[in-house]
Amino acid sequence: MKTRQQIDREERSLRDLREAGRALETLTRRLAKRFDAVPKGTRPQLSKQDLEDLKQVEKLAKRVRDLQGARGDGEDATPLPGDFSEQIALLAQLGTEVRQQSEQVSRHTVSVGILARTTRLLRLSRVLRATDL
Repeated sequence: MKTRQQIDREERSLRDLREAGRALETLTRRLAKRFDAVPKGTRPQLSKQDLEDLKQVEKLAKRVRDLQGARGDGEDATPLPGDFSEQIALLAQLGTEVRQQSEQVSRHTVSVGILARTTRLLRLSRVLRATDL
């Protein structure tokens, strides 16, 4: 009986992971679409909705990390692009990659790729929000 309950919890966690991955991809694509007309080298003023969406990206990335068993925010030393349009494009790319990888994992695995990408997403969303506060 305990084994069945454990399997149910793991399957529920996997469903939650995939759902969070899809939500993260949707949100990052929506942000990218909103800023696709921004000329290279310029940084637009972020609206209150944009800031809320970036906060939601952070929450979803943390949720994905938690569902994969990670604690904390992790460390990411990979350099981020300096241009706003490149940062937004990277945000959308990472969101898509997290969703793709979340669809491929099983309830028995922890994906280092998901953990690395969510760590980078957290850092990137904070950089985007911090430069506009």
